[in-house]
Amino acid sequence: MPYYSVRTHLQRHYRDHDSPGAGGVYRTAGGAPAKSAPAAPSHHEIAALAYSYWEARGRQGGSQLEDWLRAERDLRQKD
Repeated sequence: MPYYSVRTHLQRHYRDHDSPGAGGVYRTAGGAPAKSAPAAPSHHEIAALAYSYWEARGRQGGSQLEDWLRAERDLRQKD
């Protein structure tokens, strides 16, 4: 299994999932333009929350990538 850094993984995630549709406009599943683009959490917000997950585990074990993705998911669900 190839090693991917968090940055590589996230670049692929954003490229494949969060890019706007044709013409730079976010579209709904039916193809209609969405009312507004989703507000993405900042890098700093994600990093701070992921760090807090690591601290909550007693600063041991776990996966940086899993913490990052969990933090990103949790922040997106807040909106």
